[in-house]
Amino acid sequence: MRTIFMVEDDQAIREILEIFLISENYIVKSFGTVREFLSRDLSINPDLYLLDVMLPDGSGIELCEQIKNDDLQVHIPVMIMSAHAQLYQMSNCCAPDDFVTKPFDIDNLLLRIKKVIGEDSLI
Repeated sequence: MRTIFMVEDDQAIREILEIFLISENYIVKSFGTVREFLSRDLSINPDLYLLDVMLPDGSGIELCEQIKNDDLQVHIPVMIMSAHAQLYQMSNCCAPDDFVTKPFDIDNLLLRIKKVIGEDSLI
């Protein structure tokens, strides 16, 4: 089973995505804040980071930069979700593997997740 680490401050979105992704046989660890995310168990690496941009105590873009600048995590795909930011705004600071605008179609999100983590051949 693939593991997804999700950082999303909206509890309703976080819970819906967790339930949906678990039903699709993913292991999901979710965090509501940057602080929670930074205090995670660093010995576990996910197959995907799914990050919201606007968080109460930081930014998913900054988390993306940290992940992409870490030699031990640079190979892990990052998907950014946002209702406000646009992909071109991130091009100089973060290079996410995919960008999803909110609101999004949950089935489309699943297809994009599978593509980013290399499961698209299983579709």
